[in-house]
Amino acid sequence: MPIIDFTQPFYLLAAVILFLLCLYLARNNKSNTVTCIMLLSFLAILVCHTVELTYASLDYVNTLSTCILVDEIFTLVSFLAFLWTDKIQADYKKANKSGKKNKKEKFEDKTIEDGLDILWKKV
Repeated sequence: MPIIDFTQPFYLLAAVILFLLCLYLARNNKSNTVTCIMLLSFLAILVCHTVELTYASLDYVNTLSTCILVDEIFTLVSFLAFLWTDKIQADYKKANKSGKKNKKEKFEDKTIEDGLDILWKKV
């Protein structure tokens, strides 16, 4: 039996709410530290579920494989969130460096408009 069972609706809903709150916190603080911790946490949960799968009985293989699939989805989404908040942090630091010379110009938060535009520029 997995410790964090993502087949249960309560655990899944709690993980989504926690993910959204951490993303909101990271965006408002303009720091990628929170999303990095979130990414590492989901990777650790993925490793734990994989280890549990190696020692599981046949009754829990289906449950653990579903949990691993959900872990991979959360890892992918948290990685994209990390890239997004990293871009926000870089833009904010860049605006603050140039803002010391020119105090009239402030940092404009265009995080909603451009979103993950950095990923699609090279494609």
